[in-house]
Amino acid sequence: MFFFLKKKGIPVYSSDQRGKILMNQVKIIKQNIIKYFGKNSYKKGKINKTYLSEIVFKNPIALKLLCTIVHPWISLDFKQWISSIIKIQKETLYVVKESAILFESRSYKECDFIITITSPKKDMIERIIKRDNLNEDQIIDRLKNQISNKKREKKSNFVIKNYLSTYHLQKESDKIHKLLEKLIIQKNQ
Repeated sequence: MFFFLKKKGIPVYSSDQRGKILMNQVKIIKQNIIKYFGKNSYKKGKINKTYLSEIVFKNPIALKLLCTIVHPWISLDFKQWISSIIKIQKETLYVVKESAILFESRSYKECDFIITITSPKKDMIERIIKRDNLNEDQIIDRLKNQISNKKREKKSNFVIKNYLSTYHLQKESDKIHKLLEKLIIQKNQ
């Protein structure tokens, strides 16, 4: 869905991608991750995702600790990103913050509208296996640490059921885009 919005020129911030970059670049994040998770958290100066994932996705307390280390920086980075977008694209009506753990990290509070995309667990697992080269058990461990689709849907303004074709997903993103444009224009009048 966010791919289709990007094609329309809507800026999309990926919390997951930026989080990985920040974990590699921000000295205080590195120091705290090493302090709480050990020296093996970094390999050759880069975050050791395999090692860290094994710890945090099997231990909800460890995951919360990692979030308290990283997510304040993601929030700051997101605000700086928005400022840079506004300077570059003065006509931007809205931006999108993409996050797998939007509610768990409490970063939903930075958003005016929440869009949730749901799909059957089987489909999610297949996509993640292809995208992240993980096995099914690793993915299930990660999904256990996220709120259920039902809870996510209840907290969202828009829900897209990603059960059908790419064409359907594009049509749904077009509808939401038009609706957001209309809502934002009305709000600014």
